[in-house]
Amino acid sequence: MSSTNGQQDYLNGHSGFILAVFCVVSLLVIWPVKIPLPAVLQRLLLSMLLNTRVIGFNDFKALSNRRLHVHLSLTTAPVIAVILLLATTTIHGSTIRLGIVGDETVKPYDVLVLFISLAYISIALDGTGALEATAFYISKRGGSSGRLLFTYLYAFFLLTACIVGNDPLILSGTPFLAYLSQHTGLDPTAWVFAEFMAANTASAVLVSSNPTNILIAGSFGLNYLADFTKWTVLPSLIPAALNYPILLGMFWRKIPKTLTPLTDDPWSKLRDRTGAFFLSALMLVTVSVLVGTSFVPGQAVEVWMVTAPAGVSALLFNIINDWFHPEVGREIVRQQSRDSAAEMSEMDQRRSRPIQVLLPQGDQLHDPSDREGGLPLSESSESPSPSPPVQAKDEENITATGDTQPTGSKSRPLSLHFAARDQVNKESLPSTQAGHKSLTSLLRAFLSRFPSTAHTVSLLPIPLLPFAMAEFILVRGLAQRGWIRVFATGFARACTSPPATVFFFGFVSAAFLCPLAGTNIGATIILVEIIRDPQFMLSDHVQRDPRVLPSAIYTVAMGSNIGAFSYTFAGSLAGLLWRGLLADKGVRVSQWKFARVNLLPLLMQIVVSSAIVLGEVYWFV
Repeated sequence: MSSTNGQQDYLNGHSGFILAVFCVVSLLVIWPVKIPLPAVLQRLLLSMLLNTRVIGFNDFKALSNRRLHVHLSLTTAPVIAVILLLATTTIHGSTIRLGIVGDETVKPYDVLVLFISLAYISIALDGTGALEATAFYISKRGGSSGRLLFTYLYAFFLLTACIVGNDPLILSGTPFLAYLSQHTGLDPTAWVFAEFMAANTASAVLVSSNPTNILIAGSFGLNYLADFTKWTVLPSLIPAALNYPILLGMFWRKIPKTLTPLTDDPWSKLRDRTGAFFLSALMLVTVSVLVGTSFVPGQAVEVWMVTAPAGVSALLFNIINDWFHPEVGREIVRQQSRDSAAEMSEMDQRRSRPIQVLLPQGDQLHDPSDREGGLPLSESSESPSPSPPVQAKDEENITATGDTQPTGSKSRPLSLHFAARDQVNKESLPSTQAGHKSLTSLLRAFLSRFPSTAHTVSLLPIPLLPFAMAEFILVRGLAQRGWIRVFATGFARACTSPPATVFFFGFVSAAFLCPLAGTNIGATIILVEIIRDPQFMLSDHVQRDPRVLPSAIYTVAMGSNIGAFSYTFAGSLAGLLWRGLLADKGVRVSQWKFARVNLLPLLMQIVVSSAIVLGEVYWFV
């Protein structure tokens, strides 16, 4: 028998199977595995890709000379799980629809459009040099004092995360810190952890700053300012301020009293002044409109209606710039690659294995071993966990697999890089093979014609979109098979009062579900469904005390942000991006070090933010 909302009133074999699948997927997100592709299957697959012209003859030869693997990671495991559940009739088409389109309150596509649109604007803005110039300006205010510089940057990260959110800050701030540490001789540990914690604490201030905020506000019909920011601003900023002395104490010896100040002119870092002005204005207008439209009655203006046009506008701006001024785009990519090459040459002296920054995404097709978790045409990477979209190449591996491209050519302009390679290929192959057109060759032609646009697209966290979508579907499947009802019953028994509710939800969300249940997005989906379930919403304690429900809602809002810097990188999409960007710059952070550094700040912020939410519940309600 099923209830009126489509959920089972009982557990059966399908219920046990989907829970087991969900747990396995969560483990694979944290600890991915790779499975060698059998030689027969590899040859069959490559032949099919060649015959359908997905890859060219040169790619076919290069891939045939290496062992390919299937990676079970965050970008593949959830999607495979959804297909498996469909094949076993554990979930149905209605579950897929709910996981993508949603219902009248929870709309997953809103979250995905917000995430990718703001990510594109921020990456494009970073490409103009605006964020780097601003960070340099802030850094120069610190002069030669290392601790004053640390203070300025921590405040800058907090303010930036409040406005643009955690993911844009991670995407733009992490490369800058790598540059700063190399040019001032700093140990990057203190600085990158300060950035990461600030980004994931301040992102709870505005609804637009984190996809989980959009989920919570949409699910409970909260006004962005009056019903969300009013509740989250103090639980965000007070723990962030208290975290500053903890960071100073933890990294006191790694933050020098004096350092060599930066001498570069900050505004010389601007590579495209027109683009910097336009994209900065676009980001501010988008965030302002998001906040303003939250006051429209009945949520008539949905999030995607604001963020999608903004993202498309940024894309069209880049395309038009590349069309009329392709040399400007090539110069931007050349400057970025030259700066990256200079950084990497310094870091290579300290590391036994050289790392080369990967520029265009199209070139990944020549070495698909770097695309962890993408198509099952990839080889192992050095990292035991899945790599986010920004990649790193191991030159030794490239040499071993027969890639004959000179190392020095990687710092050349995008168009010259592809032209040179195509010329070599045409000279070394028969005319029939040299003229073989494929999807990869078309992509290279596009990359050459639109260098700036292609570079921005290559850095987008696109592989994370199917992951987030599959997580929505899996949680909907758990609900339809009766598990959310079971969890809601248990949560209702635990939440007997506002104090019990805030601390129970605080620790469950930030310290358990975020790091272990498919990032903070997966955790938030589960907790929102639990709170909305009648077993919790209509329980005796919630009905008797009107402060229990807001205690649960706003504690989940804080837990979903704070839990992003828990003890696993898979606590958030920002954590996965952060790790990949650092690896791309030669900074390796182990899982153990990540957990050890985050433990004390995580516990402090959970306790303090939950206590502040509790005080607000008694004050506001």
